[in-house]
Amino acid sequence: MKQIIEKRWIRTSISIIAAIIFIVVSLGVADAAIYANKVHKGVEIGGVPVGGKTGKEAISDIDKLASVLESKPISIRYLDKTWTVRPKDINAQVNQDKTLERAFSLGRSGDAKRIIKERLNLWIKERNVKPVFDYNPDKLTKFINKIAKDVDKLPEDAGIKIIGDQVTITNSKNGQKIDQNILSSKILDALVLRSPRLVHLVVNVVEPNIHENDLPETKEIVEQMIGAPVTIKYHDKSWSITQQQLTDWVSFNKIQSRDSWGLDVNLDKGKVASYLKKITATIVSEPKDAKFDLKGDAVVILPSEAGLKVDIEKAVDGINDASKTREERYVMLETEIVKPKRTTEDAQQMGIKEKVSSYTTYFSARQAPRVHNIQTLARALDGTIVAPGEVFSFNGHVGPRSASKGYEEAMAIINGELIPTLGGGICQVATTLFNTIFFGGYEVVERHNHSLFISHYPTGRDATVSYGGPDLKFKNDSQAHILIKTWTTPSSITINFYSTNQGIKVDYSTSRPSNFTSYPTKYIKDPSLPKGVSKVRDKGIAGRDITAYRTVFKNGTVVKKDKFFSRYKPGTQVILVGTKQ
Repeated sequence: MKQIIEKRWIRTSISIIAAIIFIVVSLGVADAAIYANKVHKGVEIGGVPVGGKTGKEAISDIDKLASVLESKPISIRYLDKTWTVRPKDINAQVNQDKTLERAFSLGRSGDAKRIIKERLNLWIKERNVKPVFDYNPDKLTKFINKIAKDVDKLPEDAGIKIIGDQVTITNSKNGQKIDQNILSSKILDALVLRSPRLVHLVVNVVEPNIHENDLPETKEIVEQMIGAPVTIKYHDKSWSITQQQLTDWVSFNKIQSRDSWGLDVNLDKGKVASYLKKITATIVSEPKDAKFDLKGDAVVILPSEAGLKVDIEKAVDGINDASKTREERYVMLETEIVKPKRTTEDAQQMGIKEKVSSYTTYFSARQAPRVHNIQTLARALDGTIVAPGEVFSFNGHVGPRSASKGYEEAMAIINGELIPTLGGGICQVATTLFNTIFFGGYEVVERHNHSLFISHYPTGRDATVSYGGPDLKFKNDSQAHILIKTWTTPSSITINFYSTNQGIKVDYSTSRPSNFTSYPTKYIKDPSLPKGVSKVRDKGIAGRDITAYRTVFKNGTVVKKDKFFSRYKPGTQVILVGTKQ
């Protein structure tokens, strides 16, 4: 009997469980069918019920909610200060698609167990979804930085103050700093609220690194440093650094040692060094290089002189250390001999003994700007020394011919015509230098002739230069240094080379002009001339080819043969034609 009852109870239980499962499954199927394309029951967006609505219907509600949320400002308050930011100030807008997606995901994401549980809960209790906002992070950061500028305060470390001969410790002060990450999160959270849209600012206290109890020892050091004068000695001379000077020189430097901070106190090195240079001006002397003087065609060496300097860095450290002691508050200056860059012995070994080459060219004294440029450039070359094996570059040595260097506008050949150009006249110097190189027998590395034939230059031996363009280069292929010296008058320039006479003799010849090319003519209307009258402004120059030959002898033996070919373009003849009635 008992077994029969148990069997009936088991069958009844199974039937009940099956019925419950059937009901639950049926409800689940019905729930899924009802909300297949709708937001599940119990879902709210920003407090607005959207359960049972289609996506289109929910979007309409989201749009209405967005118009409310995007129109209300947010206030940030701290003590008696208030800052306001409107959603549009940071480009904050409700993202309708993402907000709808978030609402639709309730009861639809995760495993089956989670989905069933979430759907059952939504039937029992509503679930609110926060609207998703898009915003401009840079603009939000800029707004927060503005608040930080008003609120943040740097802490003030305790310090040392000297008034008269009294040394005191100044008090430290706490600083404050807003937590920008928390503020950013609170502002974004406030965007989804209808009201109140008020954010209370979180401000953190920032403690100073150095407190009053960190400085008693430093205070004692300062008192010691300014407590008595410091004496500087050098042979029979002495100088006294007063207590007031020491006070003016005291300098503090914030330092960290592991986890603690403090003040390192020393005398200001710059101020002490400046004082030392001033008082030792009569002691020190600059070294003087050996120089080359001329007596006729011979070179005389003016001896070099050694200099004397004070070890300023060591003296500064000594004064700083002496100020921190109670006894022996003095410093002995140390000096050292300074050798010149070019000693007398160096100059003697350079082989600059006598004139080995010279050339002079002439020009019109009436063109003042051109004369000025020639003289300016001659000064830039004067005194130049070229070492054995060195290649001298005209452009590299002289550099750009600019107004800041004193060059003026003068006539120069540009595209076959004479045009006012900054630095006009430099080719007079280049031509003179080339001929000095030519007759000195030195190796010519680079040389360019003028585009037009110029009759007052040595035939076939002119040279043109332009910074960034044609250059004049030569190599000192002798075993002695070359000293370049220049002289100018209002109508001439002379360039001499001084070195060791190595028995150089130069023979040369110049070919007859060939390959003549007629010049073109250019007519320019001139309203200042009467009609029917013409005037030649620039004479035409025929183009031609010329070759200069050079043979270099050393002690009677030929050591070099070279030639310098020049092709001159025709120069345009410019005729002014009168147009005046």
